[in-house]
Amino acid sequence: MDRLHIELVEAQTTIKQQGKTQQILEAKNERLKSVLSEKEAQQLPSAVIEEFKKSYAFKIIIEDHIQEARSHIYDVEVKALEAECAEDGFIRGFMKGVCTIHCKTGAEIEGLTPSQASGDASSDSGGEELESEL
Repeated sequence: MDRLHIELVEAQTTIKQQGKTQQILEAKNERLKSVLSEKEAQQLPSAVIEEFKKSYAFKIIIEDHIQEARSHIYDVEVKALEAECAEDGFIRGFMKGVCTIHCKTGAEIEGLTPSQASGDASSDSGGEELESEL
């Protein structure tokens, strides 16, 4: 029995010691959780700032793509329309000049139709007949 009693006392001592160790470890765990929470709280603003920087960079990239698209549209579409309008304007202006000269001088102009010679706006083809001749 003495041996059993000694083992019982040793077991009780071990249990008490493990209980104290557990309390110490739990207290240490709580302190570490607190420190970890503080560090996470400190890093949160920098994470938000990084996300903001990423979103701002993304915004800049999108704006660059939009500007490239606008430039492309201007270079291709608008300049083509400008050239077409300038050409149409030149042809119309040229035809008006031809009609004016014909009316003032009465000179015959080869390739000029009667409606073009009279300056009749209702049958004006915008210089397409002359353009086809050219």
